[in-house]
Amino acid sequence: MKNPLRFRLFLFILLSLFIIGFFALYVFYSPKALILYLGVRNSFLILFFVSLVGAFTSMTKFSAYPMIVALVAGNMNFVYVGFIAGLGLAAGDTLFFLFGYSARELTTHKWKDKLRNIVAKLQSINDWLVQGLIFVYVGGSPFPNNLLSGALAFTGYPFKKVVAPLVLGDLAFCMLVSWLAFRGINLFG
Repeated sequence: MKNPLRFRLFLFILLSLFIIGFFALYVFYSPKALILYLGVRNSFLILFFVSLVGAFTSMTKFSAYPMIVALVAGNMNFVYVGFIAGLGLAAGDTLFFLFGYSARELTTHKWKDKLRNIVAKLQSINDWLVQGLIFVYVGGSPFPNNLLSGALAFTGYPFKKVVAPLVLGDLAFCMLVSWLAFRGINLFG
């Protein structure tokens, strides 16, 4: 690649337009309207996109977790629901990581020095420990994953070291939420 800065700027602009497009979709159409338009048969597709968009924001009304519970309560298979939601969240977290990675080059020299220090500290820690902490955070807490994935990308932590614990953590957490919804509905239903 001749000019990596141009590529990252292009990637940043492309991902920004992608994110803005998804937000525009949800601003102009409510989730209920999308379900009516796409139909109940496409619930998994809707769940995937709600999860994907929900992964981009830390404070939004578009969250995958209430939809997981609603679909499980609607007698959909909880394993499929958890798996599809986990894939959507993982895709969103991955896109957010790429967004942070592309935005990294747009920082000032002062911030670049600080980022290099953070990367040096992260690289001094055992990779298995960092990946384990990523998995525990993503798979064991309801807190927004985009803060972690964006921060890791912005500091320059390698994507190949983040992707596996990020995807597995998203899948594990969504499967857990789906299973808990299934158990709760069977217990009280």
